[in-house]
Amino acid sequence: MTRRGLLAPLLATVATAACAPLIGQGAMTPAPLGPPGWRTARAAYGADPRQTLRLYRPAAANRLPILILLPDGAPEAVDERAARDLAEGGFIVVLADRREAPGSPHPAFISDAAAAVAWAAKRVQDLGGDAERIGVLGLGEGGRAALMLVLDRRYMAAAGAPAAVRAAAALSANTGPDTTFTDPSAYGVASDSAPVWRGATGDMAGAVAFLREALA
Repeated sequence: MTRRGLLAPLLATVATAACAPLIGQGAMTPAPLGPPGWRTARAAYGADPRQTLRLYRPAAANRLPILILLPDGAPEAVDERAARDLAEGGFIVVLADRREAPGSPHPAFISDAAAAVAWAAKRVQDLGGDAERIGVLGLGEGGRAALMLVLDRRYMAAAGAPAAVRAAAALSANTGPDTTFTDPSAYGVASDSAPVWRGATGDMAGAVAFLREALA
């Protein structure tokens, strides 16, 4: 089976998932986070219980860069702390959960990452972000998804936001052989692709420095 034939069923579902509303009544109702002036909210970008995200942003955000943070698995307390730290550092942060194998067919987690990016890209003004400065930061398996959003343009195209990702950083992304052709090592980087960065586990400082420069 060709790569296109393998991925087509999954990619076809991303466009509708990216348009899913916020959890609740459809209007964002941020709750205080930490000191005054900070806001957080939860949202759904798809119908599956795992297709949810958490938003961290300054209450008075205005044209700030947006980071989609993709953890290694389901978001944990350490990921929430990282998201808050990034928000306090001047980013609007979307901490996204996503489906995983064996419950969902591989590579659903990459399609979900694309849908989460598209969710943010279509709400830039409401979030106080800048459409020209959207990046993705992935940890572990999330790093693999982050890189694929840049290296394989079909994911973001299927999500309805083909040019949304301006930079991607990955910490400890697996680059081993992958028979489904969704591994970053199977792709070259085109001259007009968004810049990518790969670092070791724990090198958050390096990833953030790269993203700040790339999204400046």
